[in-house]
Amino acid sequence: MRRLLALAWILAAPAGAVEVDTLFKAQVLGGQYFFSGQKSDLAGNASVLAAPALKFGEEFALLPVAQASYQGAKRIVDLAGAGTLFQEQMDYRAAARAVWAPRDSPWRLKPSFTYKYELLKETKDEDWGGGLFDYQKWSFGTEAEYVWREPFSWRLGVDYYEVSFPNYTSLESQAALQFQGQSLARELVGDHVLDTQNVGVSLALDGPLHERVTWEGSAAVTYRRFPRQRVVDSVGGLTGDSRQDVYTAARLAARMPAELNRDLRVLGALELGFAYNASDQNSYDAAGVRYTPYYYNYGEWRLEPSLKFLAGPQGPGTRPMVLELTGSWWRRRYPYRTAQDAAGAYGNGGLHTAGWSVGANLSYPMLRRWSLVLDARLARTSSNQDFEQFYRYNYSSANYLFGVSYEY
Repeated sequence: MRRLLALAWILAAPAGAVEVDTLFKAQVLGGQYFFSGQKSDLAGNASVLAAPALKFGEEFALLPVAQASYQGAKRIVDLAGAGTLFQEQMDYRAAARAVWAPRDSPWRLKPSFTYKYELLKETKDEDWGGGLFDYQKWSFGTEAEYVWREPFSWRLGVDYYEVSFPNYTSLESQAALQFQGQSLARELVGDHVLDTQNVGVSLALDGPLHERVTWEGSAAVTYRRFPRQRVVDSVGGLTGDSRQDVYTAARLAARMPAELNRDLRVLGALELGFAYNASDQNSYDAAGVRYTPYYYNYGEWRLEPSLKFLAGPQGPGTRPMVLELTGSWWRRRYPYRTAQDAAGAYGNGGLHTAGWSVGANLSYPMLRRWSLVLDARLARTSSNQDFEQFYRYNYSSANYLFGVSYEY
């Protein structure tokens, strides 16, 4: 079918006007997961990606992408301001990006569109498509790129996207929001209160730093509006104003390739990032009779080193063995929240969380387009928040996976 579609594009256009170059990749992995000391049954991940690149002459190209994935491992996802444990995850994504590069010009214009549908199961017996936190995301945007020194450029992007949770509804009578008969999260009560409308602006730049070292930097600001989520006042009531957030992020990275010998290359990278979320949403704990302003404000630092080794011959048509080692450390601080003990009593210190992870991934080429894949991960998250009746703050996870990938 993929080849028929490509042929149809070619026949419908003037001779020589369209070039089609298709990337197809599929991966199936199986293994075992460990979460907070509990060993799971055998589980697996699977993914498939198709990306036919269409080139119309010398100045215009279209890059559509279709992708689907399944993850059978437990994981923590932050969707409501803290970590919620999910048993399985599945997502579908369709995207398209056009590239207009006028001849003899350093400018490129890249409008884009993306749709994503993610399904999350909190329990194994939950039906797919009925999850409380299933969500859809629509995104439209454009990027202007200026190539100031090949291959280096600066890029200015503007995006608008909406995120909707079609199944989300939470009543004050639900036990998940109750503690000693009192609601803990008035702002999360109702239908579609997690839905957002977002406008983002980003700026990115890269260039040479040394003879073999390159650097990359980026900054982004996103305005986020929750049209159905009302702001909580100091006595626990809901005002008529909708919640608004401003998310700011900055990133700086350095990369250095090295050729140790003719058949062994290595790429080292170090990335530092900072993010801050400013929100006008407050919180009122009726059980503790405690009002917390700016409840969803937080600042986060992140450091991510990585090493990638490529062993084997170089050149067109060759496929080296690839070993990638990654690490990550992060720390998040909530300036207005106060940590609680296991019984829910408030202390004196501000709430903070931190975590780290290490991973190794090996891709070993076997047949013409097939590779053997081995993957292992270890992670730990900790916090001074000991009250975990509703959300997880302290946990560890590990997994090992092995399987095959096919790339065309």
